Amino acid sequence: MNLLTIVTTTAVILTILSFILLLGIILLRLFTDRSLDHESDFRKKALPVIIAFIGGKADTATALAVLRKEHSLALQLLMEESSRLGRVDSLRLQPLYDGLSFEKHALKSLQSRVWQSRLHAADTLGYTGREDSVPPLMSALRDEVIAVRFAAARSLVRLQCLDAVDTILHSLDVPGEVSQRRVAEILFPLGSSATEPILKVLGTPSVNDASRAIAARLAGMLHLERAVPALSHLLSHQSANVRLNSVRSLASIGDRSSITTIASLGEDPSWEVRSSVMQALGKLGAEEQVPLLLQGLSDQEWWVRHNAGEALLAIGDQGTKALRDAADHHVDAYGRDMSKQILQRHGLLEVTTESLS
Repeated sequence: MNLLTIVTTTAVILTILSFILLLGIILLRLFTDRSLDHESDFRKKALPVIIAFIGGKADTATALAVLRKEHSLALQLLMEESSRLGRVDSLRLQPLYDGLSFEKHALKSLQSRVWQSRLHAADTLGYTGREDSVPPLMSALRDEVIAVRFAAARSLVRLQCLDAVDTILHSLDVPGEVSQRRVAEILFPLGSSATEPILKVLGTPSVNDASRAIAARLAGMLHLERAVPALSHLLSHQSANVRLNSVRSLASIGDRSSITTIASLGEDPSWEVRSSVMQALGKLGAEEQVPLLLQGLSDQEWWVRHNAGEALLAIGDQGTKALRDAADHHVDAYGRDMSKQILQRHGLLEVTTESLS
């Protein structure tokens, strides 16, 4: 076979493959458009019926006659309406969930070997509003897949299951700042009703460090003033993560009585803790801690220096004056440089091209 024949054959094959690929793309696009059109049509028919049912203008049989045509889409619509209504009002949708056997199907899927099915089931059960979903969801908190445990935790919170707070904290005890923030955000919708469980976690010595850190973070997010004594006590905890979140939360709550104790961590071995101390002092307007903040301007860690400078500005005139003086007279070159950067960033000092001296 000569070269021309090889080139020609290759070109023909590539042309055929390109045509097949193009045809596949066209078919996929047509299928997608058709699916989207079908979903849109179902929504236009089903959503008014659901709203009418909520308003008492349509009975259960009428609503189910429409929803049963597309179980998956119907579930999605019901979950959306449940989220919009809130837990108490969404209980009015319970007959529709029951009529479509969503809970029965979800409970069965929660035992599936396929983790994606368990994930979907764990997420769905939080919308049905039935308390008999709590035990299987509590069991799902022990699932081998972390995503399933997170979904179960969200559902238990939707069901306002306060007894699950401690179990959720332990089951989602995974390393990393992002994961701990996610746990706190999951529990946040419980609001002030979570006060007692949080105080219990904060005050129990046997609780692991990660759970206690999350509870401390959550106390700050919810501005729980009753947690102040426990948080103040935890400022001396052996875990830097616990100290860090306790400092942040006390500042979020706005407890000025903790300023002196917070300031005592200004030379903490953990730079993250020192950084949070600087932020907290600024947030609390701790004018009496200006000397410590000036000391923070020369910290070996950039973020500590930066937060010390921002905190001085946040304090007000006294802090701003101290920062201006530090820009010229701070004993540390890094302290002078950071002071200038902060003042320049806020338009309080003309930007120059001076190098660090």
